[in-house]
Amino acid sequence: MSSFTLSESMFFRENRLPIKVLLRDPEIPFSLHSHDFYELVVVVSGKGTHILANDRRHLQEGMVFFIKPGTAHGYAEIDNLVLYDVLIGLKALSGHVSELSEVSGFQEVFLQPEGEIPLVRMNCHQISEIIALVSAIKEESEKQDYGNGASAMAYSKLLQLLILISRFHTSRKGGVFQPDQRLERVIAFMERNLDRSLSLEELVAQSNMSASTLNRQFKLSTGWSPVDFHIHRRIAFASTLLLTTNLSIERISEKTGFSDANYFARQFRSHMQMSPRQYKQLWTTPRA
Repeated sequence: MSSFTLSESMFFRENRLPIKVLLRDPEIPFSLHSHDFYELVVVVSGKGTHILANDRRHLQEGMVFFIKPGTAHGYAEIDNLVLYDVLIGLKALSGHVSELSEVSGFQEVFLQPEGEIPLVRMNCHQISEIIALVSAIKEESEKQDYGNGASAMAYSKLLQLLILISRFHTSRKGGVFQPDQRLERVIAFMERNLDRSLSLEELVAQSNMSASTLNRQFKLSTGWSPVDFHIHRRIAFASTLLLTTNLSIERISEKTGFSDANYFARQFRSHMQMSPRQYKQLWTTPRA
């Protein structure tokens, strides 16, 4: 199957740190292609199929993978797939690969043999940290022209991102969570009720588990308690409303079950590392 090649010159400007973050919302079907730079992909939401020359893998929220230069890949069977693509020029990593290689998990994720692309699965708590860090890299990398240390800040956060992913990968080895239909039933119930808060008693009734078992299984699967996980999903819904509607923050607060706008703002900042207004401005303000 033929493919085409994307080059650094298409994405990186001269005399700037070769790092660029693209939010692909939504991702579209993309035929086989390769590039002469590194690409770190973070699956924010939705589903799809990642195509390799001799393989196809299902993608879903919380997956992270790293593509080395020259590896042909693409996307198909897209279902509301949203990705962050962190594009990294060759010279951006050349000076620190040896030190990074000493970090547990780094070689397994980022120095895989030719043609192999490990899928690293994050829980909700971990992927929230990753997305917040990628957003910060995006913001710093887009203001490198201002001579305010943005390049150094973007690079330091990139190194932090690579180390964090390596640590998360290592922490999950040997403790892989097996999907449980009871949890899936509870999560589906949560998704149908993003417009209100849910009590632990309601979730226990849906799960056929004791409260302690439900809490333990949720912590193992997502890193959150059941109630906190539902708040996280309501904040994700609020994020979508901020970007796709002209509703006021107060109205969005009501539609996602936060009767008090100040409490909503505190929860939003806790989960997204910025206020609702900052989030809306970041992703809806046109950039040069």
